[in-house]
Amino acid sequence: MKIRTTVTTALVAAAALAALAPSPAFAAPQAPPCTKKNIAYLDAQNHHEDAEARVTRAEQALDRAKADRAKVERVGELGKRLHDALISGQGATDASRKVAGRIDSEYSALLNAVWKYDAVATADAAVKLADATDKAIKDQGAQDETYVAGEYAKMLRTEAEKARSATEAPNVEAHQAELDAARTELTKAAKAVRPARDAYRNCLDKLVN
Repeated sequence: MKIRTTVTTALVAAAALAALAPSPAFAAPQAPPCTKKNIAYLDAQNHHEDAEARVTRAEQALDRAKADRAKVERVGELGKRLHDALISGQGATDASRKVAGRIDSEYSALLNAVWKYDAVATADAAVKLADATDKAIKDQGAQDETYVAGEYAKMLRTEAEKARSATEAPNVEAHQAELDAARTELTKAAKAVRPARDAYRNCLDKLVN
């Protein structure tokens, strides 16, 4: 009787100890070998891809800004040609020079807007210059002497509307700086990929060998 009791007690105690001991089935999982180096390699690849995407976006933004600036500068060039045709172009006369004198303020406003690469102000100033030119030509009765200027006035109206939405024109330098920074970051990211890859590969080689 005592033997049975003693054995039973021992079995219960052993069961209790077994219950307290960690079960192999619930042991903390172990990370596979080289996990950290694998993650570092993947991070380097992701950083490189992100840097490439940033360069692409910066290039696209710069291209849009340059295209917008070209539209604004086109309007300024037409305004200059109009003004030059009146004062010093082939066939310029006293009448045409008087027309030029009457549109000086509108011409100056256009040049100022173009200098600032302000798309809306450039478009508005171009239309005002074209209108002022047409009125001055009519008032002076100098249609023949100012035919070329009149044609430029027509072109100004057309190009002004194209330039009105060219709101990225002032941002060429800013986008160029962004592109330069993005390219620098891409160079750094590209250089970081190979060391991370080599470290991961060396770790795997050690496991095999």
